[in-house]
Amino acid sequence: MPRVLFGVSPIGLGHASRALVLLAELERRGFDVRLFSGGEAAEFLAGEGVPVENIVDDPGLKVSDGEMRQASVWYIRSWLAQRRNVRKARQLIDSYRPDLVVGDEEFSGVTAAEGTGKKRVFISDELMLGFAHTWISRKIEERVERWYDNLQRSVDLLLIPEIGADSGNKRYVGPIVRAPTMTCEATRERYRLPPGRMVLFSMSGSGIGRELGERLTSAMLEAELESSFLVVTGNRGPKFVGRGVYDLGLIRDNQNLVACADLVVSTAGKSTIDEAASAGTPLIAIPIRHHAEQERNAREIGYSYEDRFRLPELLRAKLGRRERPRTFNGQVAAADAIASLVRTDR
Repeated sequence: MPRVLFGVSPIGLGHASRALVLLAELERRGFDVRLFSGGEAAEFLAGEGVPVENIVDDPGLKVSDGEMRQASVWYIRSWLAQRRNVRKARQLIDSYRPDLVVGDEEFSGVTAAEGTGKKRVFISDELMLGFAHTWISRKIEERVERWYDNLQRSVDLLLIPEIGADSGNKRYVGPIVRAPTMTCEATRERYRLPPGRMVLFSMSGSGIGRELGERLTSAMLEAELESSFLVVTGNRGPKFVGRGVYDLGLIRDNQNLVACADLVVSTAGKSTIDEAASAGTPLIAIPIRHHAEQERNAREIGYSYEDRFRLPELLRAKLGRRERPRTFNGQVAAADAIASLVRTDR
C-alpha cells in the first residue's frame, strides 16, 4: 500500500476542501494517506473526521478596506514560518516514511523531502507571484520568486487544477470540486432559510472579505431585488445583521449552498469559483486589491476590484441567470498522475 504524506495550505478553506476530494480518491485506490495542515484548515479537516497533524504555522494576510497590505512583512513572516514548518515536516517524514510527499500550496513537506529520494508532488493554481507593490516588497519578492520557480521545476509532478496543455513536469488536471451532498430543498430546510431567491456571500475561510460583505448588504437594499435574501458563510467576525440577512458563520458544506443559490458573491477564491461553475450558479467574484491570485482569478471571468462599486447593478444583472452545470473530475486525473509515480518507482 503506497504511503502518502499530504500537506495542505492553512490559508482559507479552499485547499482543505479540495484536499478532501483528492484524499477520498486516493484512499479509494488503496493509498494510505496522512494529512498535515494548520490553523482553521486543520480544524476543518478534523471536523470532517479526517486525522490531521496540526503543525503548519502561517502568518496570514493583512487586509484593510478591501486591499492587501504590507506584502513585504507578509513575505518575511511567511519565510520565517516556513523554516519552522520544514523542521516539523522532516519529523513527520522520518516517522511516517512515505513513498510520496504531496503539497497543496503547502511548501514545507515538499521542501523537507528534497534530496531524500522520495517522489514529490506540488499542487497549485498559482504559478506566479505578483503581490509586491513597493520597492522593498518587490526586492523581497524577486528572491522568493527565484525560490518558487526552482521548487516548481524540481518536483516530480506539478499538478494544476485547471484546464491547460501539459508540458515538462506540469500536468493540468482540471478543477477539483466537492459535489453537493443534499438537494436544494434539504439544504434550505437544514439552515432554516425562507422561500425566495438566495444570494450567497461566500467569504474567504480566512474571513478577509468583511468589507465586501458590508458593501453587499447595502447593495442588496439599493438593488431592490424582489423576494430575495442574503446568506453569509465563512464569517469569523461579528455577525452581519439586517432585514433578510442570514449569517450562518463557518459551515462545512458550503458547496450545497453554492449549488442551491440563485447567485453567489465571493472574494474570487478558486474553490468557490469552481464550485459555482460546476453547479451552473451565476457568480460575482470581487478580488481583494493587490492580491495577485484573486485578481487573476477574477479577471479570467470578467471581474475586477472596481466592480465592488457597482454591486447593485451587478446583482440585478446576474441574479437567477443560471448556466449549464459543468462536470469536473480533476481528482481522478490528479490521482492518475500520482499513481503513475508509484508504478514507475516500482
